[in-house]
Amino acid sequence: MKPLCLVPWNSIDIGPQGDIRPCCKFRDDSGFNITRNTIQEYQNSDFLNNVKETMLKNEWPSGCAMCSIEEENNIQSKRQLDYARWKSEFDNYTEDKGIIVASIAFGNTCNLKCITCSPIASSRWHKESIDLLGKRVPKIETIDNVTSQNIFDLMPNLIHFDIPGGEPFLAEPDKQKDLLQLYVNSGQSKNISIHYTTNAQTFPDDTWWSLWENFKEIDIQLSIDGINERYEYIRYPASYSVLEENIQKYKNASENMNNIGLSISHTVSAYNIYYLDEFFTWCKTMSLPRPWCGRVHTPLHMRPCVFPTDIKNKIISHLKTSKHLDVHMWSNYLDNNDDSEHWNQFLIMRDKHDLYRNTNFAKTFPEVEDLINGFQ
Repeated sequence: MKPLCLVPWNSIDIGPQGDIRPCCKFRDDSGFNITRNTIQEYQNSDFLNNVKETMLKNEWPSGCAMCSIEEENNIQSKRQLDYARWKSEFDNYTEDKGIIVASIAFGNTCNLKCITCSPIASSRWHKESIDLLGKRVPKIETIDNVTSQNIFDLMPNLIHFDIPGGEPFLAEPDKQKDLLQLYVNSGQSKNISIHYTTNAQTFPDDTWWSLWENFKEIDIQLSIDGINERYEYIRYPASYSVLEENIQKYKNASENMNNIGLSISHTVSAYNIYYLDEFFTWCKTMSLPRPWCGRVHTPLHMRPCVFPTDIKNKIISHLKTSKHLDVHMWSNYLDNNDDSEHWNQFLIMRDKHDLYRNTNFAKTFPEVEDLINGFQ
């Protein structure tokens, strides 16, 4: 019997704090961490076996709520995207192939502290987290106790790497390059695609590009959550002019190398959901690919559905005026979900972060501020 999702068998995710899970969308804590456990221990665990048994019953494990909710709202889930992208490999998968899709964050080293992020995924958040939240999460190199050779030996049949952040071009770059070189030396690189998620405030040097030319496909996903002053507010302390400059560099590189592709990701939150039409239109104007949108899951008070019903309904009406079908899908998502229990926390933390960072929500998001003032 084919399981609801093959990911627990053929994939692995190692997060920026070293947590090991089936995939990046999985929300339950497995109890396994690469800084204290081996990948083999995780693969042989009761935890993973229980997830597999649930999948074989054609049921969603509790940790898979994100995909379940997205599919219920006609938003493409990671499960669906994976099957669409690797249909042949998934249809013909056998357990002896082991892990064929791996997501490895090589730590939480990052040059930004995006408002919707946290110290878990960004070392830049460390001081603000202590000062405002009373939480101390240090910078970490997750693969520090694991060699590139270990990873290569466990995943000889790999077809895809996801390398998220922190910022991937700042987190253990030498270890990353050593690992990629092993796949080049073995000849497997020609069968492997790599997906990077970068904040586009850095641009990789020549050593990256010389390695990448040996791989099947390199997808560089620029993670952009707004434009102009809204970009700089959400992606603090990023520079919009640096973003524009690096976008052009990436576009030039993709035109000069056949195996380089660009994609765009957009994290939908309480800060930017009103401006989805603006962002999709900007991508089209910039000749960038149609963005992939994923929602904020945590912090809870930054979820896109955190607004009280009156404000949310006005945002829904605004989104429905868009000419972009994707934007209409998100209006449906708003209509079907409610996180307004965290609304007061959103207002409290918005003001705390503004004071700490010397930013100004009302000036940066005037349309949303007007809706808030009208409600109050």
